[in-house]
Amino acid sequence: MKPLGWLALGCAGLALAACQSQAGLPSSTTVALPLISDTQAASATAAWTPSPAASPTPWPGYPETTLAPFPLSAEQLQPTAVPVSSATSLSAPIAMGPYDHFYLHWPLIQRNLPPSQRYGVFQETGDNSLPHLGLDVSLNAGTPVLAAGAGEVVWADYGLFYRSPSYLEDPYGISVAIRHSFGHQGQPLYTIYAHLRETRVALGDQVVAGQVIGLSGNTGQSSGPHLHFEVRLGENSVYFTHNPELWIAPTDGYGVLVGRITDTRDFPLMNRLVEVRNLADRRRVNAYTYATQTRLLPDGYYNENFVLGELPPGRYEIAIPHFGVWKRAEVEIRPGAVTYFQFSGNDGFSFDLPPVAQPGNTP
Repeated sequence: MKPLGWLALGCAGLALAACQSQAGLPSSTTVALPLISDTQAASATAAWTPSPAASPTPWPGYPETTLAPFPLSAEQLQPTAVPVSSATSLSAPIAMGPYDHFYLHWPLIQRNLPPSQRYGVFQETGDNSLPHLGLDVSLNAGTPVLAAGAGEVVWADYGLFYRSPSYLEDPYGISVAIRHSFGHQGQPLYTIYAHLRETRVALGDQVVAGQVIGLSGNTGQSSGPHLHFEVRLGENSVYFTHNPELWIAPTDGYGVLVGRITDTRDFPLMNRLVEVRNLADRRRVNAYTYATQTRLLPDGYYNENFVLGELPPGRYEIAIPHFGVWKRAEVEIRPGAVTYFQFSGNDGFSFDLPPVAQPGNTP
């Protein structure tokens, strides 16, 4: 690929997205399908009986590790010495589905920060429309950034995208890459922390979960101070990214909504609006399905094209516009677990789990 093409990909993968819209969406007064019955809801809940928490697969060459307890110790927070209270404690869920992999901690001290840009959505950069390859969180410059898991620092400089140390024009800016001391299904796992103001680690350092590895900033191709966080499985490359919200352990008591949204022929509906409303407090989140099938790797089991993390437990309504009609269903978000649904066009909603592990897309 020509350098200009690489730069366009990097810019598109890292910049904050503009507001999105979708022409021709139906109004809120259109006819809605009935909500699922209590029997269906109970059946869906029963199918999600929690199983014992899974352990990350040790990566050859590293000792087996487990998720570190939180709150962070004073030693882990050095040299920035940021105080951490019990209110910011983090921990992995005590139970999860058999195919889940909440191996990573949130890479910031403060939880429940709404993402300014989620994984897989479109963003416009010049003449290119490419999906976002990570999770962005808007922050004040200088906010401590934490290692999401134990491992070895394999990059701590400018130039990550082009693999050219100190290359100041690299779209990722100052960034840190960690190869974790655990993998998944025999493959290495990496996390990326981009647009930093400065690093607090060096190449080859061994880090633990929760250790301060840098300070947030606005370097590289960035429209404002924020952290760009990526999860890569198999290779440390932009062609091996996965949705971070399927890898970060939810805050205690919170859950994750995962969906596969297709037409009746099982063709994924791309860049489709999804409304998720909490039925207790009526708060609504508008989100979008993945914008494309290229350069995005869905989970090998869920084969998803929609993820919404950090949802308080309780009953929610999902609403999806389809040929001028809002199709709706209710789901239960369970603490520390994935709630899965399928939407299949005219066939509506289903809450059956995928029968067997499915291979994800290949790059």
